[in-house]
Amino acid sequence: MKGRQALAGQSSTEFLVALPVLILLLFGIIQFALIYQARATLNHATMLAARAGALHNGKESEMRDALASGLVPMFAKAPSMDAYGVALLKVKTTETAKALGLAKIEVLNPTRAAFTDFARARLDAGAGRELPNDTLNYRSTAPGGASRISVQDANLLHVRVTYCYRLFVPVVDRVIYATVNAFTANDSSLAANGMSDPFGTNGAMTRPNCINPLKPSENRIEIRSEAFVRMQTPFYEANL
Repeated sequence: MKGRQALAGQSSTEFLVALPVLILLLFGIIQFALIYQARATLNHATMLAARAGALHNGKESEMRDALASGLVPMFAKAPSMDAYGVALLKVKTTETAKALGLAKIEVLNPTRAAFTDFARARLDAGAGRELPNDTLNYRSTAPGGASRISVQDANLLHVRVTYCYRLFVPVVDRVIYATVNAFTANDSSLAANGMSDPFGTNGAMTRPNCINPLKPSENRIEIRSEAFVRMQTPFYEANL
């Protein structure tokens, strides 16, 4: 009888030791599933932003509005137009508001070197220059001296979006946040060779603050997405 009581006591002790680990594992699975969902949503939103830029001469405000529309599914609480409107307002005023710095849009292509090679005066008589977008099939495919790409490739809009995603699951959010931010942006010791510029665009990997000025206590981590879309309008140099 005493032996059974001792075994029961031992099992209870082992269970109490293992319980925190099991809870942490369960919470981690839930949080990583949410991160995966956010990453998939950001992929779609980034494509919408790139399409908006392709249709509006690379204008950032148009891309930012499209990005906000694409991120709405993460914040809508009901399948209705009213819930969509509320979520869109929240996203525009917080998540993608340029002043808060939680979402950064970078145009990696075209570059200023491409403007050096191919730019012309704007056909709409506006101030500044533009990249030719008409009759590309009949233009020379020779690479420019500065950009080393053709005018056709210069019309490929390459957009990178870096979004500060908020971690929601208790306990695990602090663990992931502390792990991701254990090293500063200037610490290159962990950077894999060749991955600082995987697309060969020489675009600097800038990092947003990932601190919400409205709620500094939130734990946020960076997630990134990139999209390529062929320009449907001339890219204006003022929008670089």
